Amino acid sequence: MSRRDEAQRNNRARQIARERAAAKSGQQSPKRLSRLRVQELADRICAEAKWIVSNALADREGPPNGEAVIRAADETRTFALKVIAKSPYQGRHECRAGCAFCCHTAVTISAPEAVAMLDRLRASCSPEDLTGIRGKIEENATRAASLSRAEYAVASVRCAMLSDDGTCRVHESRPLACAGFLSLSRAACEAEFNRTPGRDEVPIDRFATTVGMSASYGLKAACESAGLDGDYYELHHALRAIWDHLDAAGSWTRGERLFEGCVRSDAW
Repeated sequence: MSRRDEAQRNNRARQIARERAAAKSGQQSPKRLSRLRVQELADRICAEAKWIVSNALADREGPPNGEAVIRAADETRTFALKVIAKSPYQGRHECRAGCAFCCHTAVTISAPEAVAMLDRLRASCSPEDLTGIRGKIEENATRAASLSRAEYAVASVRCAMLSDDGTCRVHESRPLACAGFLSLSRAACEAEFNRTPGRDEVPIDRFATTVGMSASYGLKAACESAGLDGDYYELHHALRAIWDHLDAAGSWTRGERLFEGCVRSDAW
C-alpha cells in the first residue's frame, strides 16, 4: 500500500470515528429514542451503519476479502434490527411467518446485500430448490424489465424468495428494505393485496422504516467510500446477474462491476 493510499485510509478511518462518536453521543434510552425527530434518528443510524460497514471491510493487510461483504451486510442488518426492537410500536406489529402479502411488490436491494443473499441461498437450499428459484428469478427479472416500478407493484409479482408455505427462504439475509417494513394491520395488508375498493392505507411502523432506510444509506455510503458498488438494484435482476458467478463476493470486493445492465432503483 502506497503512502498516499494509507493516508487516505487513515483519513477515512478518522472521519468514520468522528461520525460514530457523534452517533453515540447523547445516546438515549429506548423510550427517549422513540421521540427524537425523524431526521436526527436517521442521521444517527446512518452514521453508525457506515462505521459498522467500514470496519467490516477494513483489512490492514490489503483490500477486503470475499467474506467481508457478507459480514458487512449481516452486521448492518443485525444492528438495524436491534434498533428496530426499541420501536415505540413494539407489540403492535402484525407481521407473522407465512403472512406474505407484502412479498408481492417491488423490492430493491444493494449490491452487497445481494451478494450476501446469494451466499445464504447456496448454503441453505437443495440443488432442486435452487433450480426452481433460479427459474422464478429469471421470470421476475424479465417482468421487472418490462414494467415500471409502480406497474410491477400493482401486478403483485410473487417474490422468488418465498417458499411454498409463504415463508421467506432468506429471512436471516433479507434486504434492509424488507427488515424495516413492519405492518400494524394484517387486515389492511390483505385489503391492499386484493386491491379492495375503499381500502385504507396500510399503517406501518415508521420508526422501523426510518431505521431500515437509514442503515441502508450508511451501507451504501461506506461501500462508495471504499470504491465499491453500493448502488440499489431490483432484487431479481441483481440475483440473476451474479447467480452463475462462483466468487461474486470476492469479485465485488475487488471492485468489479457485477451488476452492469441491471434495473437500477433510481431509474426504475
